Amino acid sequence: MYDIIGDIHGHASELQQLLTKLGYTLQQGIYRHPTRQVIFVGDFVDRGPHIRETLHLVRGMVDGGTALAVMGNHEYNAICFHEHHPQGGHLRPHIPRNIFQHLRTLEEFNSREGWEQWQDYIRWFKTLPLFLELPGLRVVHACWDPRHIQYLRKQLPDARLTDDFLLRSTQRGTPEYRAVEDTLKGKEVDLPVGTSFHDKDGNARTKMRTRWWRNPQGSTYQEYFLEPIEALNSLPVDQTALTDVWHYQDDIPVFFGHYWLRGTPQILNVHAVCLDYSVAKGGELVAYRWNGEQELTAAGLFSA
Repeated sequence: MYDIIGDIHGHASELQQLLTKLGYTLQQGIYRHPTRQVIFVGDFVDRGPHIRETLHLVRGMVDGGTALAVMGNHEYNAICFHEHHPQGGHLRPHIPRNIFQHLRTLEEFNSREGWEQWQDYIRWFKTLPLFLELPGLRVVHACWDPRHIQYLRKQLPDARLTDDFLLRSTQRGTPEYRAVEDTLKGKEVDLPVGTSFHDKDGNARTKMRTRWWRNPQGSTYQEYFLEPIEALNSLPVDQTALTDVWHYQDDIPVFFGHYWLRGTPQILNVHAVCLDYSVAKGGELVAYRWNGEQELTAAGLFSA
């Protein structure tokens, strides 16, 4: 049985509190449970106060066999930030916005010894799968679209990035780019012309991430979009304007993070739950204790 834990972003103290609450104990430097295993949904780095400690704890559990983990978009971004592009520069350009997002991590490893350790973590990030499908459940960082999952299975038999695939995934318009973008960063749709919003980092956006676990039919924009837009909130979703009206309808539970939800943790539908409740913005670190049930309930949610 598994305990699935949401985005940590360097909040090692909250992670230790949550593991203790779930009955894990520190044994020879690794948190263990006699009958259970953790699954981390990614996003271990950036933003938080104790990134090195978080990575040490998470990797220790994964390498020690007491946890599994999938890659988050922040691990993917870190790989690309440090990977050289064959035509010069890096796969993720070192522009101010990208540096700012990655700054807390760079600060924590700002020494010769730290830099060598960080390079080792980059190599470890590359071993993390983009998704997990285990008996009875699925885990992904941002979006489980079976079309992308099928494509990734064909291209990456063990769901782990290769150097060639990584390069192609940074080139806009390629199938690799779209598969990684949606899987690790979520589905987006174009906003009506003249409409925009500012994301959590203050960047103006003309695309909006959608609640892919919700049917847009019969939904308002406030229910379907991840961020409120006053001019659209109360209007019904115009499905004719959407390029992709797919939504998750499988009866296999899927666990994910990424979306910086706020308020009381809740089940989004009986087969889908987001475990990211903005611990890096004053929220909670959240887990779901899964005991094999097909329909998820609020009783499985825990937080620290």
